[in-house]
Amino acid sequence: MYVTFDCNFQFPSTLATHRLDTHECYRKSAKFIVIVDTACNRTELTSFFHRHGVLNYVAIPLEPPEPNSARPIVQELYTANPFTNEWHLFDGRDHNRSSTARYYPNKLANIHGYELLAFGLYEFPYIFEVTGNHTAGLLMELLHNLIVRKLNGTVRMVRSERTPPLPGRTEFDLTFAYTSFRAHYMHDVSLKERGGYCVLCPFHTERDFLRHLLKPFSFGIWAVLGALLVGCRLLGHLFPALFERNLLEQIFFTAGASHRQPFPTRIVSFSAAVLIFFLSEAYNAKIVSLMSDSKYFDRPESVRELIESDFKVAIPGVRVSLLAESLPGKLVSRQRADALYRERGPLLFNEYCTMTYCYLAYLQTTIGRNIHGFQQYVLRDMVSEQLRTLQLATHSPFYDTLAEYYERYFQSGIWMYRLNYMNRKLVREMRSLGSRLEEVVFHFEDLACVWVLIVVGWVLSTVGFVAELLWVWLEHRNKPLTTTTTTSTTLVTATRQRF
Repeated sequence: MYVTFDCNFQFPSTLATHRLDTHECYRKSAKFIVIVDTACNRTELTSFFHRHGVLNYVAIPLEPPEPNSARPIVQELYTANPFTNEWHLFDGRDHNRSSTARYYPNKLANIHGYELLAFGLYEFPYIFEVTGNHTAGLLMELLHNLIVRKLNGTVRMVRSERTPPLPGRTEFDLTFAYTSFRAHYMHDVSLKERGGYCVLCPFHTERDFLRHLLKPFSFGIWAVLGALLVGCRLLGHLFPALFERNLLEQIFFTAGASHRQPFPTRIVSFSAAVLIFFLSEAYNAKIVSLMSDSKYFDRPESVRELIESDFKVAIPGVRVSLLAESLPGKLVSRQRADALYRERGPLLFNEYCTMTYCYLAYLQTTIGRNIHGFQQYVLRDMVSEQLRTLQLATHSPFYDTLAEYYERYFQSGIWMYRLNYMNRKLVREMRSLGSRLEEVVFHFEDLACVWVLIVVGWVLSTVGFVAELLWVWLEHRNKPLTTTTTTSTTLVTATRQRF
């Protein structure tokens, strides 16, 4: 490609700037031959090409031809390396058409510590944070192998898009999963695999103890217990000779009774004791089942089941209209979601589902209960899929190198090998955590029913004990008068018999 600059009028020319800014077919790997006059400033020329990311160019300064010659005079050819500030000078008289490659040295062979400033949304396994505020992931491995090991540069990944670019740069050198559309110079490298968003829903494991403990039997069993209570009381009133003491007191409180009782009394007491025994065993079995089997709320496992369930999806700070087609009738309005989040904070997601990147969703499930005391699970299928894209700066000189290197990296199988390895590692961690949770038979909250029974038993025992104390106190209060009367009567009888 030939470009002519006339420094006597305007440099750089408006036409050249416009073509380099808008030409949709232009690639950074194109080789430029720049014809300039000797009045052009070399520094200004090289800065112009460096600003547009053009590395493969050679400038040919020409002097006007002499009066007796029709050919212009070719001076010293030159090009510059913006990474090393090194000038490559060539003698125009020593021209060899068979070795034109020497005019276009590989300026990316050594970028001498150039810092590649990158920004990307954290997404496992491409970019994620490890201990010590260190960024790792499959994309970081690719950049490390290319920029650091091959090109002798450095890489810095920032977490916030508001981080200002380095001096002399208008944008990040590389952006991951945050691509903005451009009319020209897309400079996008799309990854081979797709990503997407997953739905997180609250996972409840609370047991409903009190309702079952306070109402352990059906209406029919309560009728049997009522009939037993009434029947035992009637037997005591109708047959006082056979049932001297209250039958229920003998069964429940082991009230004292004579050793030899009539046969009908033994039959009735044995039948009542057997009935009470089976009822108590059924009650204990109910408690054990509540302690060992989780009573979960409705748990949809797919997007279709979520749509048919009563769950609602709240995504604060996101325009839900973009997702309305994927989850019809399930999305809470943005204003309502923002208000709920301001009121309740992260506890909002204990009742509402939410949506996030799948890697974040799976990482959220691996930690079990979060700091807020509840846990979530991930639906099996994605809500929406999208391409993961690397976008380089508008005039980036690294585009062709990165695109070629990624293609070779992928075709060699290293990319998919590392991708599958990291995914399998995450699955193993999730399974190990799940197996540890499955080994736990009883949890601390499972003892709630036991504490309820103990407290209720203490209350009933206290009431019974206080009632017994009052009864004994009343008996002792009336006992001295009766004893005095009996003693007086005995003395009078004994005196009469003596005389």
